[in-house]
Amino acid sequence: MTKEIQKAFVVYCSPAGTTRHVSHIITNQLQKLKIEVIECDLSKKFSETSIITKINRVKSNACLFVGSPVYVSHAIPPVMNFIARLPKKSQMPVVPFVTWGGATSGIALYEMGKALSEKNMTVVGGAKILALHSMMWQMKNPLGKKHPDETDDQMIQKMVTDVLDKLSDGSNGAIDLSALKYYPADIAAEMEKTTLKKAKSYMPKRKVDEDACTECKECSSACPTDAISFNPYPEFEKNCIYCFNCVRLCPEDAIKADFSKTEKRIRDRAEQFKETPPSQIFL
Repeated sequence: MTKEIQKAFVVYCSPAGTTRHVSHIITNQLQKLKIEVIECDLSKKFSETSIITKINRVKSNACLFVGSPVYVSHAIPPVMNFIARLPKKSQMPVVPFVTWGGATSGIALYEMGKALSEKNMTVVGGAKILALHSMMWQMKNPLGKKHPDETDDQMIQKMVTDVLDKLSDGSNGAIDLSALKYYPADIAAEMEKTTLKKAKSYMPKRKVDEDACTECKECSSACPTDAISFNPYPEFEKNCIYCFNCVRLCPEDAIKADFSKTEKRIRDRAEQFKETPPSQIFL
C-alpha cells in the first residue's frame, strides 16, 4: 500500500442513490487500506463549503474522488459547481467517476476531468459505472436494472487499490484526458450542445395533487438543489435538475409525472449509441 496517500476525500451528489453506492464502495475500500476518509454528499445543506475548506487546508498526502450521475450527457450542476469552487491544489491526485443509466454516459467524465485538471489537480484515474436509470424505477424492464452489481463493486475496489499503488511508485500517475472522451468528435460536439436547460422542455411535467398533499415538506428534504418552495403546496424553481426525487419519494404519492413518452426517448437513445463496455475503469 502507498505511504504517500494518508487522507482521501470522497465527494458526490446522488439524487437516485447509485452514485452514493459507488462512493460508499470507494470509502470502504480506502478504509480497508488504512486511509483516512472524509466523505461528503453535496445534496446535504452546508456540506460543500465545509468540505472545500477541509480540502484547502490539506498541504499534501491527499487524494480526491468526485462522483456524479450523468444527466443528458453531462455531470449534474451541483458537482460541476463544486469543482468550480475548488482551490487550485497543485498536483493533488483526483479521480472523477460517473454513474449512468444505460442510455449514454456522454461527455460527463471528460468534462469533470478537464475541469479538475484546470484546478491544477492531477487526474490519475476515472470510472463510469452502469446504474439503474433514474427515470425508469417504475418500469418493468428498466435500463441498468440491478446495477451497480457485485462485478461493478469489485471493479471499483480494484480501481481504488490500483490508484494507490500507482501513486506509490513515485510518479504523478497522470492519465491522458483524451481517454475520457471516448465518443467520436462529431458525436461529442452534439452532446456538448444538449444541455440540461434545453432538455427541460421535454421533461415530464409534474402535477401536485392538492387533496393528497399534506405539506409535509419531505419532497423539499429530498431535493438535492433546494429547488422546491411552498405556496402552500410544492412549487418547482429554476434550479431544479429534474431528478424526480420529489415524485419518487413523496410519502403521499401527491406529486405525479407521466414517464411513458420519456421511456421511448430513453430507449431510442440507448439503441442509438449502444455504448460498451457499460462499466469501465480508466487508469
